[in-house]
Amino acid sequence: MVTKENRRQYAAQLRQMYQQRYQVFVEMLNWDLPLAKDGLEMDQYDTSDTLYLLKLDHNGEVLGSKRMNPTMRPHLMVDLFSHLVEGAVPRGRNIWESSRSCVPPSQQDQGIIGELFLGMAEAALIFHITRITFVVGMKFYPTVLHAGWGITPLGIPHKDDNGEELIAGMLIINPNSLNMMRWKYKVTRPVLDTTPALPERKVA
Repeated sequence: MVTKENRRQYAAQLRQMYQQRYQVFVEMLNWDLPLAKDGLEMDQYDTSDTLYLLKLDHNGEVLGSKRMNPTMRPHLMVDLFSHLVEGAVPRGRNIWESSRSCVPPSQQDQGIIGELFLGMAEAALIFHITRITFVVGMKFYPTVLHAGWGITPLGIPHKDDNGEELIAGMLIINPNSLNMMRWKYKVTRPVLDTTPALPERKVA
């Protein structure tokens, strides 16, 4: 889990993450991302407030990633995907957005998506996040549903400029949903390494 507290420690891994995002989203999926350049995919939502989840191998190489952003600040759904939401886009201190889930093709089918899902739920409980909003293609939506958490659709699917159907949704995060997810993925222990990512606590 990479936060503003330990970002310098993971500078090399974050750069590798941006490279993988470029390879997947720009080169493979042909997304129109104007800020992507020099082989790196970064945008205005990669900020000091962003929380990153990285799946690393034993050598510290990135196998998959995901980012989370607070909805009280600018984020993708409110700025670019509000048309997918019926009514107001959910925002609040306990509501965060998940985006840019990225697993390179060479690492797919290795259970990394499930670990990133579990890591996101664990991080949410640590930071008292109770709901997570997201936008996903309908092809991937069944994978999100399978994870075991409660999901509220925020609107009906709409096609983007490339003809892909997208849907906005919101995950409900609590200890019960995390336990259900662990049961679904047959995981019995936490997946996050949180020690270097949290602020130091002063001892009185």
